[in-house]
Amino acid sequence: MELLANEVNGYAAFNNLSIISTYHRTLGSDAIGELLRRLEAKCRLYGLTGTKIHRVPVQTGLEYFFLQNFDGQVPTRTRKAEVRLVKPFPKLLTTAESAPSCLIQGSRAADLIAPVVFIGDGANPDNYRNKDLEGKIALAGNALPEDIKELAIHAHRAAGLFFYFTRPHNSGDNNDAVLDMHWSPYSRSGEPSTFGLSLSTNQFLFLKALLDKGEEVVVHVKIESELKEKEESVFEILDAAIPGTDFPDQEFWVWAHIDHPLPGAVDNGSGCALILEMARTLQALIDNGLLPAPRRTIRFLWLPHVSGLNMYLSLHPEKIGKIKGGISVDSVAIDQSFFSNYFALGKPSHSLPSYWTAVLESLAEHLDSRTNRDLLDYRNTDNLFSPEGSRDQFNIRFCPFNGFGDEMQSNDGTIGIPTITFSNIPVPPRHSQVNFLKYVDPTGLHRIAYLGSALVSVFGWTDAANVWRVVDEVYARGRIHLLQEAEKAKRALRDADPLGLAEANKQGCLLIKCGLRREQGMLASIRILLPASREAHQEIDLRINQVKEFAGALTGELQAGYAARCRPLGLSPMDLPPTKEEQDLDRLVPKPVPGVRGKSSYFGDYYLKILGQEKLDSFHLRPGFSYGIVGYTEAHNFIDGRLSILEIHQATAAELWSEGYPSEHDVTLTEVADYMRMLEAAGIITLEKRKGKGAD
Repeated sequence: MELLANEVNGYAAFNNLSIISTYHRTLGSDAIGELLRRLEAKCRLYGLTGTKIHRVPVQTGLEYFFLQNFDGQVPTRTRKAEVRLVKPFPKLLTTAESAPSCLIQGSRAADLIAPVVFIGDGANPDNYRNKDLEGKIALAGNALPEDIKELAIHAHRAAGLFFYFTRPHNSGDNNDAVLDMHWSPYSRSGEPSTFGLSLSTNQFLFLKALLDKGEEVVVHVKIESELKEKEESVFEILDAAIPGTDFPDQEFWVWAHIDHPLPGAVDNGSGCALILEMARTLQALIDNGLLPAPRRTIRFLWLPHVSGLNMYLSLHPEKIGKIKGGISVDSVAIDQSFFSNYFALGKPSHSLPSYWTAVLESLAEHLDSRTNRDLLDYRNTDNLFSPEGSRDQFNIRFCPFNGFGDEMQSNDGTIGIPTITFSNIPVPPRHSQVNFLKYVDPTGLHRIAYLGSALVSVFGWTDAANVWRVVDEVYARGRIHLLQEAEKAKRALRDADPLGLAEANKQGCLLIKCGLRREQGMLASIRILLPASREAHQEIDLRINQVKEFAGALTGELQAGYAARCRPLGLSPMDLPPTKEEQDLDRLVPKPVPGVRGKSSYFGDYYLKILGQEKLDSFHLRPGFSYGIVGYTEAHNFIDGRLSILEIHQATAAELWSEGYPSEHDVTLTEVADYMRMLEAAGIITLEKRKGKGAD
């Protein structure tokens, strides 16, 4: 740890970030290609071997079924985009020179003068009644641009779209933020689309006020852009690795998504600079003889948002199953004096139990202690700060898995990478031109690079001499996790009314049972670090048995509490028999379809395209089932070809209860079953009857 503390350099990361934030990083653009080549040169300068830029052709199909509107991310070369008000008076309204995010990605070239017509909610067909849009520009928003485009441009023949979004969104309360958006350059029926421009809330209100006064609003739109085609139509990924010596096929991945509009300093220039500093730190220690080469491979990836990991795996499917952990870095090191900010450490999904959860908790507590003592004592070399950054207290919080970012794909059972996430919450105006460099603190980069490098070191350098530290840490924290869950179960039992006692006991026992399975899985995951060490495996087996005994004792205490509640009520403790629905769903096992990996990200567009609206609606899934309701996400993650629908629901419910999710993320057994049937209809899974259970 001292070697890392004395090598890591937050201001070096900040200087790299200052370069990254000068590029307008839309996927497949010339600028993002130039930046990746510059970062590739940096990696080579730092001594990383095997550095390479991969080019992934833009395509659709099941291979990328997890992408929302993949066509909408067709690479575009943009030279100019501006809007000038012609009537009622001349005024420059917006330009890509100040807000590159003003042009909706996938827009085509245009040069026209046209009136503006207010629509309102652009996804509501009623708002288009009795409005002549042909050859005019629709002022519409508060919905997905793709949906607005279908109505405004393709159904009502508008020349183009001025898009706005006045609802709460991820650019906070900054009314000057111009949101970065994209759409397909074609309609859903294959007709070429035209153009769209994204307006800030203040720009929208300015135009709306003119229209409300009865003014004729006419604008001049100039767009010089072209869609990239054939060999130019690619997404690019930068790949750099520190190869392992003993087990080179075992890998730990650290990645950050490279895209988002200029300046994109926080989201996600900070992540890109941070993992570059982690790579530099580790390689420098090796090159200077302070560390040997790692026993296992450490890989760093700069790739497209959400979809990039699976793009890389489409090039290297042989790596699936060999990646033993990962860190996804997205929007970090924000100066914590802004927005009451804190550093959020996201834990892996319970569906992929791994020693990483315990290691993360241990090292983060170490960082918290180390950075929050003697903050103003400049003689104290134990502190972790950048001289050019703050000396502030470092606020850290653990967060459960939520699947709202790049980790959505990696934690999926078909990908199988137990993934830690680094982020700061809340994020200042993101996906816009006001995501400034000023929000980033070099000290934050320094501290987080230290933590990330320490986590990677556990994987890279653990051997027979120190693996016992990992085993003991996982075991000790497993007992704490189980004890906390048992206390939740006891409280629920105490709070239950007489008619609900049996159900409270049942759910409490399931919580402990699922917790035991998770903790045993975490201990078992350590085996991969020393596949041939008999002594280490014996120690792991001992701890697995001990945690089983501990969970049994906790279950016994819960059962005793159940009996104690029943006695004064004149009730007999009983185990509830399974319901008919539970019996039926315990017979059905979801199994992934071979070759289909990941999950549909964002809004469920893939399922809509495959099934059609009527068929999709027939499954009665809640809005946001594909993105935003963790219960659905985790039910998907637990699909492993062995667990039944009932067991998947039990595991999901236990995780949500254990981690303290708000109730809106809960899903019922019926909802999980409906979701699985939808996945089957979409060709993502098959539902097979479990042998030996309820055969007809």
